[in-house]
Amino acid sequence: MEEKKRIYYLDVLRTIACIAVIMIHSSATLTIKCEVNSTNFEIGNVWDALGRIGVPLFVMISGALMLDKNYNCSKEKMKKHIARMIEFFMFWSILYCIIYEILIPKFINHDSIKINKVITELIKGHYHLWFIYLIIGVYLIVPLLRLWVKDENKKYVKYFIILSIFFVYIIKYVVTIGKNFSESFVKINDFYDNSFQLKYIGGYTAYFLLGWYLNNYDLKHKKCIYILGILGLLVSIIGTSILSSIANKSVDLFDNLGINVLAQSVAVFVFIKDKFKEKENENKVVKSISKHSLGIYAMHPAFITVIYKIFEISNINNALICIPIAFAVVFLGSYLGTYIFSKIPGLRKVV
Repeated sequence: MEEKKRIYYLDVLRTIACIAVIMIHSSATLTIKCEVNSTNFEIGNVWDALGRIGVPLFVMISGALMLDKNYNCSKEKMKKHIARMIEFFMFWSILYCIIYEILIPKFINHDSIKINKVITELIKGHYHLWFIYLIIGVYLIVPLLRLWVKDENKKYVKYFIILSIFFVYIIKYVVTIGKNFSESFVKINDFYDNSFQLKYIGGYTAYFLLGWYLNNYDLKHKKCIYILGILGLLVSIIGTSILSSIANKSVDLFDNLGINVLAQSVAVFVFIKDKFKEKENENKVVKSISKHSLGIYAMHPAFITVIYKIFEISNINNALICIPIAFAVVFLGSYLGTYIFSKIPGLRKVV
């Protein structure tokens, strides 16, 4: 019964988002250790920029589904969703904490175990688990958003999105980047944060609403949207390279709440919807990856640690070799690991 409710083009988008996140972390692990504007840095920069659509697409997919007028937004269902995310977070936070804060320090690095850090990491979660806090926060406001996110209020939804794009994805983004180069931007940022009461339109809510909007309405001038998406990608790649060179340190343009990443994400969403919404022959591999995407997301950092440790031991430090191999190994390993977990009754709920 559940299979009939799946929307195939959203499965395609979820698969792309899953791949994109792994692209980011597979490349960043190497890139953060490189000298600015080195060959490895520039190669990692490209991979990182390509992958930045991952989190925005995940949020947009959630918006497309949970704000749909036919979605069952009962109190019991929302409590079940939130409880599942809390359970998911607790399991993986504890597991990663045991590995990275207890086992590795004690038996590999021969360091003492720092209790304060263990507690902090348990609460905060491994670096990728921040997304679960985001999703729980979005789930909490879904009942409020559904009160007004409706066809008859389309113009108000557009107004909210436009406000967010202008004040958050453009102005706030430019000011944040400027802080790397001038003290004046620091003062402007403080003024902006403390004087403008526009936090309601901040964060990822715009992506969530965009998911609903793009799922329900076909945009005109699609070629312009695709061109803007390509320009957004180029700004991410070239802008990061130029600004990092000027500052002589890594200054990336990869913020999910930046206009360039927004343009990339919207272009991909619109393109995939246009190509796959009416597609009848659904790909089983795509559906399987989509179904297991949360588990893949949970597992992939562990595989990244292992593959880069092998590179370190083997003294392999070429991004042209390391990043593609790391990406392939991490993706396949995470998929297979999730598939195995899904077959084990006690672990099925955490993938």
